[in-house]
Amino acid sequence: PGRFNFTPRLYQLSSSSGEFTAVEFLYPARDPDQVNSMPFLQDDLYGASQPALFLVDNHHEVYLWQGWWPQDSESTGSARIRWDSDRKCAMETVLQYSREKNEKKPPKAYLIHAGLEPLTFTNMFPCWEHREDVAEITEREAEVSNQIILVEDVLAWLCKTTYPLAEILARPLPEGVDPLHLEVYLSNEDFERALEMNREEYGALPGWKQQRLRSSSS
Repeated sequence: PGRFNFTPRLYQLSSSSGEFTAVEFLYPARDPDQVNSMPFLQDDLYGASQPALFLVDNHHEVYLWQGWWPQDSESTGSARIRWDSDRKCAMETVLQYSREKNEKKPPKAYLIHAGLEPLTFTNMFPCWEHREDVAEITEREAEVSNQIILVEDVLAWLCKTTYPLAEILARPLPEGVDPLHLEVYLSNEDFERALEMNREEYGALPGWKQQRLRSSSS
C-alpha cells in the first residue's frame, strides 16, 4: 500500500577491506532528480561474492538480506567466526540506520534469507526467479528461515553470552559461538564442572595447558 514516490537504496555490508564498511550501490541509470521505484535487480544481490550482506532501504521498511555459503567453497573455522562477526556488525548497522531515518518512529528492520525472500521483499524488484538450490542451503543453515523476523530479535539472540554446558557440548554449536574459546560462554558453576577448576586457576595456567584442557573438555 502507498505510493512509490521514493527510490529504494541498496548498500553492501562487508569487512573484506579489513574494516567493516557499508558501500552504497549506485545503479547505472541513477538520476537524483528522478524517482525510480525498481532500480535494482536480483542479480545485484545474487551476483555478489557469497556469503554477502546487503541493506535494502524501501523507505517504509529496512531489510538486511543475508546470502549463503556456496557448497563448493572452503568453510574454515576462522571464516565462520568472521562471518558471525560481520553479521552482528550488519545488524547493528541496520538498526542504527533505521534510527537515523526516523528517531521518533524508526522503520521496522527485517532479516531476509537468500532463497526464502517473501513477496514484500521480491516486489521491490522488476523480476525475481526463485532459486531452489539456494533455498535448500538456507533451510539447512539459517537459524530461522521460514518467516520474516526482526533484526533486533536475531541480534539479541546472537549476542547471548552464556549457554548451559549441554548446549556447549552439543554439535552443531549455537550460532555465533567461537569454537576455540568455549569456556567463555559457561557460567562459573558449569565452568568448574567442566574443567574441574575455577576461572582464576584456569587463567594462571600456561597457554598450552589451557588449550589442552579446552580440547579434552569439548
